Amino acid sequence: MTFEEITGLEEGFSGPAVAVAGADDEAVLGAVAAGLTAGVDFYLVGNPESIRRTADVHGVDLGAARVVEPEGFDETSICRFAAELCAGGKAGVLMKGLVGTAAFTRAILDRNIGLTGDGALLSHTGLFSDPRNGRLFLLGDAAINITPDIETKKKILFNMIGIARALGIDEPKIALLAPVEKVSPKIQSTLDSVELKTWLNGGALGKAVADGPFALDVAASSDAAMKKGLKSPVAGRADIFLVPNLEAGNILYKSLTVFAGAKSAGILAGAKVPVVLTSRADSDKVKIASLGLALQVASVKPES
Repeated sequence: MTFEEITGLEEGFSGPAVAVAGADDEAVLGAVAAGLTAGVDFYLVGNPESIRRTADVHGVDLGAARVVEPEGFDETSICRFAAELCAGGKAGVLMKGLVGTAAFTRAILDRNIGLTGDGALLSHTGLFSDPRNGRLFLLGDAAINITPDIETKKKILFNMIGIARALGIDEPKIALLAPVEKVSPKIQSTLDSVELKTWLNGGALGKAVADGPFALDVAASSDAAMKKGLKSPVAGRADIFLVPNLEAGNILYKSLTVFAGAKSAGILAGAKVPVVLTSRADSDKVKIASLGLALQVASVKPES
């Protein structure tokens, strides 16, 4: 599949509904409008008067969208109501609008609501189209987990592999990133890579092929790997790039979009539904693509 096939909102869409927490937000109305045109069903949660006024100001026809009013208009009530719509099965994607990230995340993690189970971890996964050749790959975690330990990295990989399989990649190739290929006791990411490689290749998360530690050039280029004398089925063919920490991931993520102009989308995984949590600095294209990615992942039924 191409980036557009995965993220595009085509007319005649048939899939889950989207619950938007704080829909009186011009930053997400472009994505809502694109979704409505394609036939996506929306629950727009918040102050109905404010939602309709904001839509009118920005020329968005809310059409068949359901504007729903929670018990209160504070962001905690709005976030909880939207999360409950997803937990109750009425919506299959949760999207952040004009609410604080802290309140939004608290609602997702609230066990009384039921969007996350025991041991689940929220993590961010970015989908990119390689500017060199259009090949798709996933990158994580560049937004949520700051300094993940080995157990946290395993949960991040669990989330990312789930997304990969939802996109039709049954046996993902995973590059475990580090500054160098040589294992060093002074560089934790190289030590983690060795343990994760053994764990993944042993079948801990089903069919997958992992290799590392890899510097980015080796992970992204089979030619670079050959020049360094490395033979790997992953080098230059990775479907998933696991970064060592948020700092490395965030810089790589933004380098791809800002300097290389890579097409991108991103979602949170680890809850029972995909979550769209875009930055206000993201373009309308990225917001729409992220919604499309979430809907694509949500449309795939998990194996029983």
